[in-house]
Amino acid sequence: MQPNLLPTAALAEFYRFAVLLTGNARVAERVMAEVLGEAQSQMEQLRNETSRRAWLVARIRERCLEEKSDSPPARGLVRGAGEAAENPEALQIEAFLVAHRFHLLPEPERTALALFHLELFSTEEIAQILKMKTEQLADTIGRGRILMRAAIKSMREDSPATP
Repeated sequence: MQPNLLPTAALAEFYRFAVLLTGNARVAERVMAEVLGEAQSQMEQLRNETSRRAWLVARIRERCLEEKSDSPPARGLVRGAGEAAENPEALQIEAFLVAHRFHLLPEPERTALALFHLELFSTEEIAQILKMKTEQLADTIGRGRILMRAAIKSMREDSPATP
């Protein structure tokens, strides 16, 4: 891919998107390598950065949804509800586990939440990518947030309290 087609920071965000969808860094790396290989021929046909980003995210999403990552999340590593957030290592572990649970969300909630929170696109652009109306996107994001809160709550309940 030509270096001026997309900034490196944007590629890093697309990688984060792939990790959120798959829940697995190795799978996300493989998906990114394959999509970026395809992108070289496609990017020259797309006229502006928005259409390039939309093509990339659509292709990354397709490839991620084709992948299956069955590795179970680790247990016993999540802070309890009353635990102080002073331990950076515990926070990093919890962030990893949340990302792992995130990829278990159903579609299109998973993609909508990922694109919304990574701020890769405007709300209108996300709705276009997912082929839905803006109102439907708002409902989808709301459902995704409810499901994610339930997953985090379950994750904390499943984790034995640390001494």
